[in-house]
Amino acid sequence: MDIGCGTGDLCYDSSKLVQRTVGIDFSSNMIDLAKRKFKRRNLMFYNKNFFEFETKNRFDCLSANGFIEYLSLNDIIKFFKISKKIVKKNKFIIFGTRNRLFNLFSLNKFSSNEFKKASFKKFYDESVKLNELNFKKFVNLKGNKFEEVLFKQPKTGVNVDKRHQFSPLQLVDILKKNDWELVDFYPINYHPTIPTKFNESKQSKIFSNKIYMMKDKNKLPYIPFSSSFMVLAKNK
Repeated sequence: MDIGCGTGDLCYDSSKLVQRTVGIDFSSNMIDLAKRKFKRRNLMFYNKNFFEFETKNRFDCLSANGFIEYLSLNDIIKFFKISKKIVKKNKFIIFGTRNRLFNLFSLNKFSSNEFKKASFKKFYDESVKLNELNFKKFVNLKGNKFEEVLFKQPKTGVNVDKRHQFSPLQLVDILKKNDWELVDFYPINYHPTIPTKFNESKQSKIFSNKIYMMKDKNKLPYIPFSSSFMVLAKNK
């Protein structure tokens, strides 16, 4: 199941590999487009609100990319609780989030806002630990508090009232409290240079994509320099 499936590209790709794929999205325009683009017997699209969607089926994998960052904190917690009922035992949830740690290294207004907060040192220490520790040791660290960023965020080109950012340890904290087992973190949009240079440099973007093809399975050190990251967790 893909939540916030948009035009259905991920659903279509997964339907070639699995028995059944379901995509849901709140936007009727997106679902109409997905239904026109992709037609397979094992592929279904629904114009539904996830929190009101009812299904008797349980899934091996639930994905949600670009989803939780637009929810309230209470709805994010509700999302993880509902997901436990949809995902089979010992199966997986994969979701993405904007990365709060990147604020420290983007050297822009986000950085200035973070530097004024008492939590700056905690997030900096978390960034250092991503470089020093393996995954098992990292997720056993004391988590940063799961909270909303209270300062007004600079405009990012996305026309929404609010868009959350979280660090890996903030999500470790909330996932463990809802009985999910952390499996891996993966950097997305790795920035080898600061955003002002990255956005004007084709070479930087080519180099950025190379980390996804590296044989080194430990991608944790790249996370502080990535504007987003993905989380893989197992339903215990």
